[in-house]
Amino acid sequence: MPFTMQNINYAADYAKALANIYPYLSYFGEVWASANASLYRSMGGKTVMVPSMTVSGSRAVNRDRIDGVFTRNFNNEWQPMTMSQDREWDTLVDPMDIQESNGVATIANITKTFNEQQKIPEMDAYAVSRLAGFAAEFGGVDAATLTAANILAQWDAYIAYMTEHRVNRDRVMAYMTPDTYKLLKEAAGITRFIDTGTGIRNADRNVGKLDGVTIKEVPSDMMKSSYTQDEGWAVSADAKQVNMLLVDPLAVVAPVVYDVSMMSAPTAQSKGKYLYYERYYYDVFGLNNRLAGFFANMSAPALGELTVTSAAGPETGETILTAQGGKAGIYGTKLMYAAGASAITLTYGKALPAGTWKEMAATQVVPGLTAGQTVTVALVNAFTDKVIAGGSATIVTKA
Repeated sequence: MPFTMQNINYAADYAKALANIYPYLSYFGEVWASANASLYRSMGGKTVMVPSMTVSGSRAVNRDRIDGVFTRNFNNEWQPMTMSQDREWDTLVDPMDIQESNGVATIANITKTFNEQQKIPEMDAYAVSRLAGFAAEFGGVDAATLTAANILAQWDAYIAYMTEHRVNRDRVMAYMTPDTYKLLKEAAGITRFIDTGTGIRNADRNVGKLDGVTIKEVPSDMMKSSYTQDEGWAVSADAKQVNMLLVDPLAVVAPVVYDVSMMSAPTAQSKGKYLYYERYYYDVFGLNNRLAGFFANMSAPALGELTVTSAAGPETGETILTAQGGKAGIYGTKLMYAAGASAITLTYGKALPAGTWKEMAATQVVPGLTAGQTVTVALVNAFTDKVIAGGSATIVTKA
């Protein structure tokens, strides 16, 4: 949040316990404490390389022959992740401020306040914007308006989507704004159990878990799609409200590779003041092969952009069609193309418009296209067939 330096508030009789604004607690401890944070760490430099592997399937045994031919039946790939959040904070503390504030303006109190009001919420805010972004890049966004009447049906659809992608629901965390959580409590299909054995008339209406998924209520200002971090953190002017966010912690890599604080005693160089300095280096990444582990209910994001090119192919009438950008080529996505007199309008989160759409690789030789027409390429979620990104190019063929 924006900070303006003000005069120290002195008092002749001043309690040492701080009555600050309510502290910000980390609502995303499962993300920061994910097992992946220690598995994937930078070993030098600022890029973390995450390996993945695919293998072929098995085949029937031929009991009557050994042909002696063996081939490599696995592939491995690397996903580079470049760290970006290198943050620092410092402050001077005059010994007289400590004395005249009756011990309130101590390094301990100052740093405690910094952690509770700035560092922790900044890291959580950045994490939310990244997690919502991973969902958007994979097409895991639903823009439906949630109500008490439809929230359980929408919930079932979200969980079914993740289950279809083999996401273990017992690991999934559901983060909700207070308004969304209220809708869930008001839903007619929620079953509650009230213990009357104690003789005390207590009714607990909390919904801590639903279908095995743990639920956390998060303040709405900590559930936005983007934040600025010029000094501290603040909600961006164009940020979208994230109403619900489903996350599999094992789809996240959130390394904190450097976190250090240090203090210098008063010296002549610091003009008799204490100097406190803190630096932390962190980031949040989504694993490409596990992007189905993110799903958000929020306003639909803008359509992603693909860079599409068309070049003359090797044979007459052929074109070499290339599409790059977004999550093209990532597990769970596919590229589709269609040609026409003009570019086809695509909308994020919607099905492909009418037309003859065919699947393609990132680079592919395509026959039968008409030179001078326009080819439109769409990146879609392979399970829902809903559009994530798109682009177009003028068709060039070999004469």
